[in-house]
Amino acid sequence: MINHNRRTFIRHLILASCTTLLPVSAFSAQGAELEEIRSHRIYVDGHNGRNSNDGTESSPLRTIQSASNKLPNGGDIVIREGVYRETVTVAYAHQSFSNYPNEEVTVTGLDVVTGWSLYKDGIYQANFSGFETQFTQVFANDAYMQMARYPNQSNGDMLSVRESGSGYADIVVNNAADKNDTTSNKRVVFNDMNNIPDDYWVGGYFRGISGKTWQNPHGRITSNSGNLIQVKSELTDWTKNNKNIPGSGWGFIFHLNALDVAGEWYAQDGKLYFKPEDNIDVNSLKIEAQKREWAFIINGKDNTSISGLNIKAASLQLKSDDTVIKKTSFRYIFPYFSRANYNSSFKQQGGIYVNGNNNTFGECYVAHTWGNGFSIEDGHNNTIHNCIIEDIGWNAQFTSSVLTHAFNTTISNSTLGSTGRFHIRFNDKINILYNDIFDSTRLGQDAGSIEATSGSAYDTALDIKNSVIAYNHIHDSSTLPTSKAVASNGNSGKQFVVALYLEDVKNYTAHHNVIWNFQTDIKDDGTFVYLGPRRTTIENVKYYNNTVYNTHYRIRLWNRDRQGAINSTNFTNNLFAGPMVDLESTNTLLKCITHENELNDANPSDTFVDHLNGDFRLRASATDAINKGKTIAGITNNFVGSTPDIGAYEYGQPAWVPGASIARPCFAPMNCDEATPGAKAIPKK
Repeated sequence: MINHNRRTFIRHLILASCTTLLPVSAFSAQGAELEEIRSHRIYVDGHNGRNSNDGTESSPLRTIQSASNKLPNGGDIVIREGVYRETVTVAYAHQSFSNYPNEEVTVTGLDVVTGWSLYKDGIYQANFSGFETQFTQVFANDAYMQMARYPNQSNGDMLSVRESGSGYADIVVNNAADKNDTTSNKRVVFNDMNNIPDDYWVGGYFRGISGKTWQNPHGRITSNSGNLIQVKSELTDWTKNNKNIPGSGWGFIFHLNALDVAGEWYAQDGKLYFKPEDNIDVNSLKIEAQKREWAFIINGKDNTSISGLNIKAASLQLKSDDTVIKKTSFRYIFPYFSRANYNSSFKQQGGIYVNGNNNTFGECYVAHTWGNGFSIEDGHNNTIHNCIIEDIGWNAQFTSSVLTHAFNTTISNSTLGSTGRFHIRFNDKINILYNDIFDSTRLGQDAGSIEATSGSAYDTALDIKNSVIAYNHIHDSSTLPTSKAVASNGNSGKQFVVALYLEDVKNYTAHHNVIWNFQTDIKDDGTFVYLGPRRTTIENVKYYNNTVYNTHYRIRLWNRDRQGAINSTNFTNNLFAGPMVDLESTNTLLKCITHENELNDANPSDTFVDHLNGDFRLRASATDAINKGKTIAGITNNFVGSTPDIGAYEYGQPAWVPGASIARPCFAPMNCDEATPGAKAIPKK
């Protein structure tokens, strides 16, 4: 049989305490009027139902779509256990979709692939075409399978590059040698690729991470000889010979000729190729490939509710208001994708797509994707509460656990772990409260766990309208490690990983956050906060009662062309443990920041209960911090003693607790009692 323990990577995120279903927690009532509308109830049973039935429990419908079509005034759609292979376009407002009590329901973009015949060398082929995304995803007996890749991805960690089995090779992108060539023909050297026949990779797909700012050159391979491949660029900047792209880095090749181990697959010319383990009849396996992009489409149908469903290898498109999504999982949201430009639009990056108002996601599990977790393009007052979002952004570059350009988004009491680039990226008012946020920037650099920036608008400050970032743990993040070629000559290039990357941003408060372990590879470049302001003026910026440990820098500024300015920016009651410095090349704007009642370079062993295990409560011996803070209205309420303490925790008060309270779910075929060797452990609180 296929070795699921080896081939399935998701198990490394599962703890022994995980449960099959997300725990139930009551949500607020929708109101008497809505309850009356939803008194109509229809049942769906994919095994025993018929769409000609009346929809009662004893005479259920077969598809979810048929049930939605039958409720023009809204109502409840109760779904019996099973796998539903459909895109449900919600037909009317005020409809709710939920699983039958204690039964597991999966809505999937996958279709079963049959009709296999031998291709060659233990590889089988079957007809498969017409999928809605640029690439597809394949599963065998419910386990995620890898696209045929050189080198092989075998360690199960899609966010690693240097570790054995990561699926990345050491490369040099050589378009510096072709600097006068603005055609799309480019050259890449795979340093350790040996004994590959000429033109073996022709027609395949190259993807790299290279250059000064870790660009992502990619394109179709036109020839190869020795360890050199020629690539037709599909990245605009690479075609134009952007100076940031050439250099050392990492890369891989997708190609049918790379299909050399059991569990790999490749889709090409209307056929799907798959290699089972030796002596296994491929027709005895349930092999599924992604056909549909969306599991649910909710456009203009307000007051929709989804509860207790599992969505696999598909996503949700939500262009409505007052929708509630609760106790629902979204896994393998988006397959591999490429794009022509350095940045990209919301839908190009996948993710749960939201464009609307007053929508709520609660007690959801969102994990495993090449793109974003959430893509909230527009609207106001959307909420993500008590969710787990992890293993996001395998494509890196500008992927985020949550990308939002909407107004007054709230992300609260959630756990955000392991992402290729950003965790939360935004450009309007936001509330980030009581979250546990860690392990960002696994496949990138020059980024922040939480980021907002005015982008190319150097002369304009981004107004985030009294946003609040408070009571969060933000920790244990680094950058993409330096490749062997770069490390050998001691040139680490630009790295820069930041807890709060708020460039050219004004009008916000960050208080009672605990930040620790922001480190970089070779070059010391981990930072608590980066402020800009480049060529603009930032103002009304407040940092109160934060605790920071084990970062290289405290405050970083960039006074671009000496045209930036800082007004009314105040740091008060912050506790900085261990040596860290401020950095600005001109050293003029640092003097514009006000510092009050702060403790710098505190000894962590004397100050914290257990800093090595993430417990930053104050010890009784922390006399330099206890009762040494300044009273700040609305910020330091309920302090103990004569004055507030310095730092994020008040000695003598119960410690606030960040992160989600739901259990991480477990899905077949996981063995939830095992941990994958080499997996990144969930840090202790």
